[in-house]
Amino acid sequence: MEPMKKDTVVRGQLVYLRPITADDTEMAVRWRNTPVVVENFIYRKPVSRQDHENWLANKVFKGLVHQFIVCRIEDDLPLGSIYLQNFEEENKKAEWGIYLGEVQAYGKGAGTEAAKLLLEYAFANLGMHKVVSRVLARNRASVRMNEKAGYVQEAYLKDELFLDGKYEDLILFGAINPRG
Repeated sequence: MEPMKKDTVVRGQLVYLRPITADDTEMAVRWRNTPVVVENFIYRKPVSRQDHENWLANKVFKGLVHQFIVCRIEDDLPLGSIYLQNFEEENKKAEWGIYLGEVQAYGKGAGTEAAKLLLEYAFANLGMHKVVSRVLARNRASVRMNEKAGYVQEAYLKDELFLDGKYEDLILFGAINPRG
């Protein structure tokens, strides 16, 4: 996959998506280490500034990940980050993820709109046939967000992950490009 163009902006009614930059590092690291974000992520280890800089250099800036900052339209407030990763070019498939680190975003539709915008970007701009996500079953907000964004539950995996000393169920979601 080619790196994302630096001027790529995807606009909705509530939020817009802009490419993540090195200037976002402090904010992204803070969000990613927020307890509510960590408890709903599969990867639980703390993320350092160096970890994030390596992620940008080795994944984002090389095109292996297309990552955006989710910003509120009314005041340009950055709310979190959303991304496509694990591209399978031969299958025209990718996995998406999101983390919202600002409480102002919770329950207001920002995540759902960001998810819809990213899905449209994957289909229209990248020509993806399918986009998938993995969601901890207990994370009801993320389950609802996937459903509202147009994803369909494809599998429910019992005791799939061992996190924080207990087994967790995992839901696999998928969305197929209606354009074929």
